[in-house]
Amino acid sequence: MATYRVLNPHGDIVETKDIESAEDAHAWFVDQRADNSELGWRMEVEHDGEWSFFDDTEGSAD
Repeated sequence: MATYRVLNPHGDIVETKDIESAEDAHAWFVDQRADNSELGWRMEVEHDGEWSFFDDTEGSAD
């Protein structure tokens, strides 16, 4: 299980949650910002006490 957080375009943390899988985390992120058309929303994941951008591309560099 990993800890994820949603940040709004201003960099404020909207919500933090422990989630089992990256797929579930992505679905949660979409639900959290579904009614907001403003660009700049992002999700981060915690690893070893550090927060980093959550990338759902599974490492592809297109």
